Amino acid sequence: MFIRVCTILLFVVSLAEFKAQDPQFTQFYAAPMFLNPAFTGLTYEHRFAANYRNQWPGIKTAYTTYMASYDYNVSGINSGIGGFVLQDHAGTSNLVTTMGGVNYAYRVKLGKYSEARGGVSLVMNQKKIDNTRLIFNDQFVTGAAVSQDALSADKISYFDMGIGGLFNSTNYWFGFAAKHVNQPNASMVGNIEALPVSGSIHGGYRFIISARGSGKTKLEEFVSASVNIRGEQKYGQLDIGAYYFKSFVNIGLWYRGMPLKTYKPGYPSRESLALLVGLEIPDKNFRVGYSYDATVSNLKINNTQGAHEVSIVYEIASKRKRNRKVLVSCPKF
Repeated sequence: MFIRVCTILLFVVSLAEFKAQDPQFTQFYAAPMFLNPAFTGLTYEHRFAANYRNQWPGIKTAYTTYMASYDYNVSGINSGIGGFVLQDHAGTSNLVTTMGGVNYAYRVKLGKYSEARGGVSLVMNQKKIDNTRLIFNDQFVTGAAVSQDALSADKISYFDMGIGGLFNSTNYWFGFAAKHVNQPNASMVGNIEALPVSGSIHGGYRFIISARGSGKTKLEEFVSASVNIRGEQKYGQLDIGAYYFKSFVNIGLWYRGMPLKTYKPGYPSRESLALLVGLEIPDKNFRVGYSYDATVSNLKINNTQGAHEVSIVYEIASKRKRNRKVLVSCPKF
């Protein structure tokens, strides 16, 4: 049934009109508050996370993204609260996008081993460009050090809003999220350039091989498969893969592309294959993951040199809270 649902969702999104432009992570579940605000507080108590991505280091000044987040499970009121800071650097002109957001999520128990969650994200954004790194046409004519054709504004700030939902159970989960639901004006030249709504659908299944402890909540070995479909306007992206966990090691393989849609004849929409290695210290609630994206598009890996990504997640909880059952079926990387 899960495969059928994913197939239908993939077909629907492949027909949608999307255009992707937001920062992204290969280890999207290791940045849960950026993926979907409904994940906020889906932990025992406190959770700290840090993420770093260096995309296409073979292309000078391509993309570099940093993110730090914190969230807390307010179990007494069935809620989760948290915040995050993200900064993305792109291009020769050093286009810097800085985001600071706060998330809130509320959960409703549906059964003994299932729940539904809804969340909202409120984000302040700033985009800044360094015009001194650019050379304009009038500078070739006049020889001037400063261009009169340079952008009239080198910085803009705007408020953004996102929403999300999640169904979570012991073995499978399904969620959706939408960014830019207020469609803010992101123009840096004084005109109206409303950001289109960016959507994502994600879900997966976990097959537990062995577990221990009360209620078999401490997993020793399992295989997990998941999918994330996202996009804006006519452009879309699919991330699909699986990983194997045993004791303290995760090993995973992911594909990124859009195999059911071709945007232009002769230009396949495949992008990359990603290999993930993760280490986890269960008793310390600490995990670190590294992934490498091997480019399989026409850009070719010898030009881009792929992409490197590192994630670190650390959870803090009292012994009493750790012994309480918490539904965390979603992957951790």
